[in-house]
Amino acid sequence: MDLQDSGSAFDIAIDKVGIVELEKKVEIVQENKKYSFYPKISALIDLPAQQRGIHMSRTSETIEEVINEVIYKPTSTIELVSDRIVRKLLEKHPYTSKAEVKLEGRIIVQVRENNTRNIQKSYDISSHVKAYRRSSKEIEYFYFIGASAVGMTVCPCAKEMSKEYAIEIIKTRKDINISEDDLKKLINILPFSSHNQRSIGTIIVQIKDISNHKIDVLDIIDVIEESMSGKIQSVLKRPEEAELVRSAHLKPLFSEDVIREMAKNFILRDFPNIEDSFKVKFKILSHESIHPHNVFAELTTTIGDLKEKLKMKN
Repeated sequence: MDLQDSGSAFDIAIDKVGIVELEKKVEIVQENKKYSFYPKISALIDLPAQQRGIHMSRTSETIEEVINEVIYKPTSTIELVSDRIVRKLLEKHPYTSKAEVKLEGRIIVQVRENNTRNIQKSYDISSHVKAYRRSSKEIEYFYFIGASAVGMTVCPCAKEMSKEYAIEIIKTRKDINISEDDLKKLINILPFSSHNQRSIGTIIVQIKDISNHKIDVLDIIDVIEESMSGKIQSVLKRPEEAELVRSAHLKPLFSEDVIREMAKNFILRDFPNIEDSFKVKFKILSHESIHPHNVFAELTTTIGDLKEKLKMKN
């Protein structure tokens, strides 16, 4: 008898036990694109009260088997990798009632910037699956797909104060004679400064059926980037830099604004077969440029609730 199968010193069940942060490389191949994924993999199961330990080698073998399968037969989505691992975990650990697998890491993709050059960019993405073996022996699966992207945000408060300061200065100058109407026109034309943040947006969405509820992580990344004041770029020539700064200052956003923008743009993207009951989480972390602290905001809701709120707004 394996030592793991022997009785425990105390009959206390353990919620999660397994391996974490196993680093691997996975190739994702789709019809018109291919990218490399470098995840840290966690694979965890629960342990009955009477059993001393899990068969840890079975867990690591499971991951190796699936990754080797992917090497020889590339997968089209990261959630398929998570799904294969969790199903093998349940198969090799028949005593467990729940299992979860998480893949978190970076993808390297080719993108086109400014319609002029191809560059490589990296993004953080994740795939998380939880499985529950019910008393009826049926297994229920819950899948979560996430992605993060970096953007530029511009503080609306500081921009407004810059405007007010400019108006005050012009009005107090004795050598400038300008009507109220012309002053308003001038203020609306001129760019005004603000302080900026490099902000990390994250969206995590639940799906149920990985065959039908397909969400491309690159589409999630697009939603995040378009919800910021500006889309940061790896290489900027002087005219491009000036244009980015100008356009970003035309769309000043608080962190709270970005959360709402991501929520709106996610629903407008109209991902196929996403059910109203599915949960979705939006997060932003803004690295402040004039403060010693950072700013964080988060919203967890359902697809149905968001649709209702957007309907009410319109």
